[in-house]
Amino acid sequence: MVEFDKIVEEMDGLSKKQWVQLILLMLPAVFVGSQMGAMVFIGADVEYTCQMPLKDNLSSNISCNSTSKPRETANIITLWYNTEDVSAAANCSYWWSDNNSTTPPNTTVKCTAWEFNSSSTFSSSVVSDFSLVCREKYKIKLSQAVFMFGVTVGCAVWGQISDRYGRKTSIAASAATGGLLALAVSFTQSYLMFVILRSLSGFCFFSMFTCSFVLATEIVAPKYRVRVSQTEQAFFASGFCILALYGYFVREWRMLQIIISIPVIGTSAYYWLVCESPRWLLSCERFAEANVIVTKFITSLGLRDTPNNNVTNSPENKDRIAPRNVHDLHHGPMDLIRTPNMRKKSLMLFYCWLVCSCVYYGLTLNSADLGGDPFINLFLSGLVEIPAVFICIPLLDRWGRRPSLALFLVLSGISCVTMLFVPKKLLWLNITLSMVGKFSIAAAFGTVYIYAAELYPTPIRNVGIGVCSSFARIGGIMSPFIAMLDVIAKPLPYVVFGLMSIFGGVLALFLPEVLGIRLPETLKEGE
Repeated sequence: MVEFDKIVEEMDGLSKKQWVQLILLMLPAVFVGSQMGAMVFIGADVEYTCQMPLKDNLSSNISCNSTSKPRETANIITLWYNTEDVSAAANCSYWWSDNNSTTPPNTTVKCTAWEFNSSSTFSSSVVSDFSLVCREKYKIKLSQAVFMFGVTVGCAVWGQISDRYGRKTSIAASAATGGLLALAVSFTQSYLMFVILRSLSGFCFFSMFTCSFVLATEIVAPKYRVRVSQTEQAFFASGFCILALYGYFVREWRMLQIIISIPVIGTSAYYWLVCESPRWLLSCERFAEANVIVTKFITSLGLRDTPNNNVTNSPENKDRIAPRNVHDLHHGPMDLIRTPNMRKKSLMLFYCWLVCSCVYYGLTLNSADLGGDPFINLFLSGLVEIPAVFICIPLLDRWGRRPSLALFLVLSGISCVTMLFVPKKLLWLNITLSMVGKFSIAAAFGTVYIYAAELYPTPIRNVGIGVCSSFARIGGIMSPFIAMLDVIAKPLPYVVFGLMSIFGGVLALFLPEVLGIRLPETLKEGE
């Protein structure tokens, strides 16, 4: 048998059939990117005021003033409303007295109902629909953490499905189930159902992105894989930009959720639109089907044949497949930490992956809280990521993996920590620092993928990247909880993100350089 890599290399370029397949496989990254960033708008703050209790069960809305004084109106008991700073916290409680005393009482009463301003930046969000304010505000971040947990579990489950039933089958199935669940989110009438359905949708649709990514890299020659990987990440980032445009024109969260969910459902048609991975077919010994796809690639390039384009069920082919499966059965996650040197490298990589994901989603989902226009902030957050994924590759080849990763992580960390010292009124500077941080962490994310693939030896390379990816998902779960620290001090989440990133950059300096070094083929070489 002639390996598929050799066949596509002999084709001398990408065929029209491959180009069509690649374009189709890039689109799910846009749809998933929009879903991953959706909480920026569907969980956005809506202006609100405490709904005050009245005599005779009447109702009225009383806003806050900048000083504490009584408000007296017919049929209204004397209500004292704070505070010296007119903020969201000021609408969470009020001072109450049942007489016309001119001295405020010493006790406060918590608000139990609120009036939301539909004419604010967002006409509605889950915050206004489910009253996620004051003591319930933490539930916004909690829902995002549960969603990321669903994504984490889904990646593991759908990865197994993809290996067993095929790439395109997994893409179509995850798109259909994830898209329908995401659509159902827009019709939820309770916070609990919102969290459950959204986490289940995350369990399904993110795998649409990962399976598309795998299939895209498996239908091209090795020399194109890095460029395909970069382009896939750029399409994912463009999903944030498109979400920002949708959000600008659609300020009602349910309609916005419907708009970004319909394309996900449409991706289920990929079962008929894209071809199966020839590599996966070969691994399953389905040689006739693999031959059909290879022939389509060759003929669409205008070639009648290549020197070696026939994949057959030959003894040589079976010999090539069998050893790989034997290797897979004898190596697992424990090999990543079994020996001292491999354990040291693995632990440092685990932390770097965790930091990259934590800071990446932290800066993305907090972009609306920077101040200014939330739509422009999210658009810029996605836009700066596109050049980052393309710039990191030439820098890696020129300067090396280790210093590049350290530079990107430290630069992202310094940008975040510096926000602590920037006055709130210098809005443009805060936004600039956040975007520099996002640019740097996106470049670091692209770097750490390549680093892990080159650092681990062949028998445990897939296992190593899989475990690293699991740590990245843990970072994504941590991110919303770190963002909750803004109740203590607004810049505190950025300081935590920054310190984590700087520490990751320091750790990266202790990793071995792999530029120009042959990939390790055995565990002994990796050690």
